[in-house]
Amino acid sequence: MANYDLNNYLRQMDSFRAADHARENLVNELIEKLSSLLREQAELKSDYLSERDNRRNYQTKVEDVHRAMMEQERQLDASSFVLALIDGDGAIFQDAFLQAAAGDGGSEAASRLHHAIQKHVASLYGNSGTWPVMVQIYLSLDKLAFKLQQVGLLRHPQELRTFAQRFSLNQSLFSIIDVGPGKERADHKIKEMLRAFSENPTCRHIIFGGCHDSGYLPNLDQFQHSEAKASRITLLETTPAFVGFDKLPNFKRANFDDIFRKDPLPDSAPAPVHVINTAVAVAQSPPPSAQPLPVTRSLTNRTPPAVSPSPAVVSPAPSTPAPSISATESSEESSWANVGKGITERTNSISIAPAVNSKPATKKKYAYFNRSEQRLDEPLPPRDRASVDSLEKRMTRSGKKMCNNFHIGGSCTQGKFCHFQHEPRLTPGELNALKYKARSLACNNRYCEEVDCYLGHQCANERDFGSCKFDKACHLRATHGMDKQKYVRVDRDGNEEYAP
Repeated sequence: MANYDLNNYLRQMDSFRAADHARENLVNELIEKLSSLLREQAELKSDYLSERDNRRNYQTKVEDVHRAMMEQERQLDASSFVLALIDGDGAIFQDAFLQAAAGDGGSEAASRLHHAIQKHVASLYGNSGTWPVMVQIYLSLDKLAFKLQQVGLLRHPQELRTFAQRFSLNQSLFSIIDVGPGKERADHKIKEMLRAFSENPTCRHIIFGGCHDSGYLPNLDQFQHSEAKASRITLLETTPAFVGFDKLPNFKRANFDDIFRKDPLPDSAPAPVHVINTAVAVAQSPPPSAQPLPVTRSLTNRTPPAVSPSPAVVSPAPSTPAPSISATESSEESSWANVGKGITERTNSISIAPAVNSKPATKKKYAYFNRSEQRLDEPLPPRDRASVDSLEKRMTRSGKKMCNNFHIGGSCTQGKFCHFQHEPRLTPGELNALKYKARSLACNNRYCEEVDCYLGHQCANERDFGSCKFDKACHLRATHGMDKQKYVRVDRDGNEEYAP
């Protein structure tokens, strides 16, 4: 009989059971880990799908935003422009343009300015600097026309209007804007335009033409410490820039010397050099009796100059004409003929030294204004009662009022067709009484700068006595309560200075 060891069997059985238990635990553990991994994988997959959807949505939104930005940039670029703000009272076009104002001077000036601005902008922005150019020139047209005629650059003030019209027609975005008479009106417009467009994204660059006036410095000061803002502005220097503009940092700078004058306008027209040279030639040649014909022919057949050396001044009120040939003759041709005639009749050498004026120098006259740019009238001498009565009786007898233009202004364009009295001349006392009457009528020009204007700009009763007895019936009632303190004065040439 075989020998069986039961204990050995039992031990083996226990080892098998332990192995089965370990295997079962291992399998259970593996199953549990697998289950955990599957759950984690499912979660990760869900997160992935969610992130993928978010990413796709984000990418779609990015693409939409990018397209919107591109469209906005396209629209912005399509509506972008360059703006030139120029103070036309100080930035004066070259003489050649103004002397051709009655022709194509304005059109040529616009073409040259457009080309110069485009070239400057292209140098700053490269090929993208081809934006449309808008030019706004602000000035007092009548005041500047008067000055240009006075210095001999215009034959007639109306030529400046022709210049402005053809300047504006040459370029569709170019304009010369007449701000009318008055102090700092152009300055106010330019300052407001600068403020409005400096933050406008469609305005890519601003060319500022006002460096001749220190009043603009505070408006540019806000940009000087921001390089991004200052770099979008070019300071255009025409006449020498006022002290302070050269110290502004970060601004671009430009000079269009072939378009604008580098020097301020002269105070008066230059001397007629051609007449002086002719006189010198005659003085150095043999006496006229030896060679009368050549001298006479060369002068009488001479073509008058394109611009009169000192044209007659056209203004609302009469003024003393300039002591020049063209001011004393009826036409340029007759003036040149008389010059030739005068020279051929001389038998002695001709002196070109200026004649000594024996008349005493007259006191310079001004038009005065207060801080609100309201005209102030200078008081007249006291009236003589006898002269007032004499003037009234004279008008009563004739049934006609006095002609203010003739007696006060010095001349009347109506001549014998005038409906008012001319002759006989008034006595000094009667003339002063007539000035009082003229002063009681209000001048239609609120910003009148005509020094010799004889109409009223201020109620004399309120100025001299503190109140006006006529009250609402006063012709100058609109001036009641105005500031009576002098602030600025303007001479005949339009030059301004603070009143003493």
